[in-house]
Amino acid sequence: MLLRYFLILCLLLFYTYSSAQEERRDIKYTLSLPNKDSLPDAKDYILNIIENHHQNKYTNQPVYNYEFYRKTSVDIVVHKDSVDSQIERIRNGNDLISKYLIRPFGFCFEHVKPNGDSEMKAATILLFEDHKSVFTNKLQSKNPSIIQTSTDNGIFQVLGHKNILSFLDEAFGDIDLFKYNSNVMLLSFKGPLNKENTEMYSYKLSGHKKLIGKDECIEIVFYSKDMQENAFSGYLYITSDDNPRLVEAEFMFNNPENINFLRKVAFRHKFSEKEAKIIPVEKENILQIGSDNKGTIVASRKDIYFNYSFKPLSAEQKTGRIQSKDNKKNDPVFWEQLRPIPLTASQMQLDTLKLAADRDKSFRRLESMIRLGLSGSLSIADGKADIGPLPHFVSYNDMEGLRVRVGGNTTINLSDRFQLGGYAAYGTKDQDLKYQANLAYSLLPKSKYLWEYPKKVIAFAYASDLNIPGQDVLLMNRDHFAQSFAHTPTDNMSHQQVALLSFESENSHNFTYKIAGKFTYDQPMGVVKYIQVRNNNDTTVINSITSSELQFSVRYAPGEKFFQRKERRTAIRRASIEFDFTHRIGIKRIFDSNHSYQVSNFNIFKRFSFDKNIGQIDTYLSGGKIWGQVSFPLLFIPEGNQSYVFSPTAYNCMNFYEFVTDRFISTSINTTLNWTPIRLFLENDKMKICLGAKMIYGPLSERNNPATHPELFMFNNGIRALGDVPYAEASIGIANIFKVLRIDYARRLTYTSGLDGEDITRGSILFSGSFSF
Repeated sequence: MLLRYFLILCLLLFYTYSSAQEERRDIKYTLSLPNKDSLPDAKDYILNIIENHHQNKYTNQPVYNYEFYRKTSVDIVVHKDSVDSQIERIRNGNDLISKYLIRPFGFCFEHVKPNGDSEMKAATILLFEDHKSVFTNKLQSKNPSIIQTSTDNGIFQVLGHKNILSFLDEAFGDIDLFKYNSNVMLLSFKGPLNKENTEMYSYKLSGHKKLIGKDECIEIVFYSKDMQENAFSGYLYITSDDNPRLVEAEFMFNNPENINFLRKVAFRHKFSEKEAKIIPVEKENILQIGSDNKGTIVASRKDIYFNYSFKPLSAEQKTGRIQSKDNKKNDPVFWEQLRPIPLTASQMQLDTLKLAADRDKSFRRLESMIRLGLSGSLSIADGKADIGPLPHFVSYNDMEGLRVRVGGNTTINLSDRFQLGGYAAYGTKDQDLKYQANLAYSLLPKSKYLWEYPKKVIAFAYASDLNIPGQDVLLMNRDHFAQSFAHTPTDNMSHQQVALLSFESENSHNFTYKIAGKFTYDQPMGVVKYIQVRNNNDTTVINSITSSELQFSVRYAPGEKFFQRKERRTAIRRASIEFDFTHRIGIKRIFDSNHSYQVSNFNIFKRFSFDKNIGQIDTYLSGGKIWGQVSFPLLFIPEGNQSYVFSPTAYNCMNFYEFVTDRFISTSINTTLNWTPIRLFLENDKMKICLGAKMIYGPLSERNNPATHPELFMFNNGIRALGDVPYAEASIGIANIFKVLRIDYARRLTYTSGLDGEDITRGSILFSGSFSF
């Protein structure tokens, strides 16, 4: 949801400024000409290009070395004749958007600089630079040796430059025209120069020629035969000799109308030769919001490949090529010597722009609003501590009544390794004080959040609070304000005292493991009681149970990218497959623990995409088993959802504490289709249909059934075991409403009545946020 807020903000900021960056050529207009299909076919040229490229590309060499430089910038671009009018417009605008969202950026227009030879001026607000020296010797090692350094500069520190760069990386993608698929904007596009894709593209000789360097090139127009396919369209410039070689490509999306927010997307790739080997020399990407000649926001990326060599380098030569040290990453002289292309005038004045931002009260006020919207916290003590999260300060439930909570934590400005946090809460109905305290120490120094990637954290937490059975009091979200509105009573909670000592570590391959020890004291406080049958069928109420566990868990999510917010992460791009496994061992008599048991469970996520940008399917598979005999509070309790907020993981039509089992297999399928019937009437409609289904199957074994083992706690007050019939529910919804809202209707398919035959809420309308490109 944080990422959505950020994108909405960007859209609002620049929606009133329309586009304007001079294009080299209107690709979209040219490719829409009615006579393009009558041009001479150029497929034979393309097949020769593909064959020549694969035979002579530089990566075929056993030894190759090169340097790589990447410059990524975000600029406010405005026509040079409209700067004064834009400043006047910002100063005098009295509507809410102008006053609170646009006016804080007025200082940027006072620092615009000429943008090359165009009619535009630009103010760079963010700049990222990366440099790599790549040394490859396949005779000695399969993996290249890479020396890398990076730097960043600009405003928006409140968002975190790592977060912004992660988002831009996914937006720009990594396009290779010769690959079968390239990912851009979280979508997969078919490469026009991959042999397997040539049947889906048309290639035409336009009759134009272009001199690029010393090469006279023939122009080839290419486009997808199916306009709904995720593909590229544009121009290829190839040498006119008997062995044609790609020199330059200018292209865009085949169907840019399907992309949200952006008004222009343009790409350019350049290639050359060195020692008869084909080498990439430059890639340029441009993403733009806005559509007329007044002003726009432009994100651009330029990659430069240089200093190629096909001979082994000595250690001295490697050292001489680059010395990448952290203490030099922000050294202007170091970067001036390193970069192969100079900074523009607007990029060179970023430090001046940052000073202007720091002095601008309205911009600082906007940063506070953004921080509040993204993290839910207010900064105090010169940024050394945060108070929050504010959405948890006031909530309501049937057991506590009105719940008031105050909490916060120290920040990286106080210590880049240590964090102290916690909260205190009070319910007006139960009149009881609850609290939590957290201590965390990072083995690695951090730049913005202690929990940022990669984590190596030792943590201790202690909580005394009400908890919904089946959930984790230490990761509690039940007292979020949005959870205050429930369609059934929230009177099934227990009071827990929990202590957890853990060590969590993750590496660069997104492999994470966690080792922990956990103590839990659990006392039922709601309508559910812990009742045990004694001699002569007498029953007694057990006041509490205690458990002590050792825990071990692993998680693997290769390629996952996310937006970091304190200890929480919002996925920008899900991994191709995600897997996590947890094993817990309950040890009897440790800290008066009452039970001995072992629990194993796993979760697998996999995303599948349809061709032709039809949509995608998210699939989840989970399973678990308890090895031992335990009473129902320690069994698996499927997570229900009684609020009006749609949850992709919980069962949206299941109540809290409704079912228990000691073994289960569950699956969930969520399908998003990039189409609704509304498109029959509004061609540019961007809303999407969402279809979902969830199922869990797991009959309770005889070993943990109190009907056959009276020493176990009796099921009571609505709790029941999962039977031979799986629990199932389905949902249908519309997403991307106003680009940010999703509405679903979820309906229960099985277990449609209670134990006594009473009606159960079968269906519900639920709301959530929604964002997609």
